[in-house]
Amino acid sequence: DAYVEVMETAMWEQGKNIGDVNVIAETLSASGLPTEDILAKAQSDGVKKALIDETAAAVERGIFGLPTMFIGDEMFFGKERLIQINDMLAG
Repeated sequence: DAYVEVMETAMWEQGKNIGDVNVIAETLSASGLPTEDILAKAQSDGVKKALIDETAAAVERGIFGLPTMFIGDEMFFGKERLIQINDMLAG
């Protein structure tokens, strides 16, 4: 998903504060994504409910931060785990 890639790059590689709506707007605009549409949808009741539901499910599964990935029931936390995940998937 283009949005996720753009925002993760902004946060993890560029050190931007993606908790700031102005930073989000600037980042989206610079990426060429439909900024106004995305910001409007983010304020919709459906998206807000989905965020609450997904956060509750994440907490229930034991997620405490990002990035967190699962292979089966095994949890991997942190970007540095990507090599370990790749090795596991390669078999």
